[in-house]
Amino acid sequence: MSQQFVFWRTSEQLDARAVYEALMEGEPVAGLDLLDLAAAEQALIGAFSDWTVEARRADGGEQTILFSPDQRASIDAGYSPESVTVSCSWMSGEQYNLVIQAMATLQLPLYDPQIDERFDSVPI
Repeated sequence: MSQQFVFWRTSEQLDARAVYEALMEGEPVAGLDLLDLAAAEQALIGAFSDWTVEARRADGGEQTILFSPDQRASIDAGYSPESVTVSCSWMSGEQYNLVIQAMATLQLPLYDPQIDERFDSVPI
């Protein structure tokens, strides 16, 4: 079972679904802030410190891939200058919340495409 989360920051009122669709097509979106992608990657790795890091941007890759200690659950994070897209496989609700909280520490609210909802304020 998998879940996708997308994170971006903006001070503008934008249609979240339209932003998501443009980001998934690789199109730039006016009104989104440029992100510190190294900080986003570090936040994810830090939130799952006991997981194996299979790939990371810091090593010249384009994504971050993490596996749980039992190798069942995984995280695959992709990046654009304005967004972080995290695909989670076989994770628990508690682990989903760790992903969301890690991005919230960087003021990156969640967009959940499964339910087409943007959560502009997320408690840390």
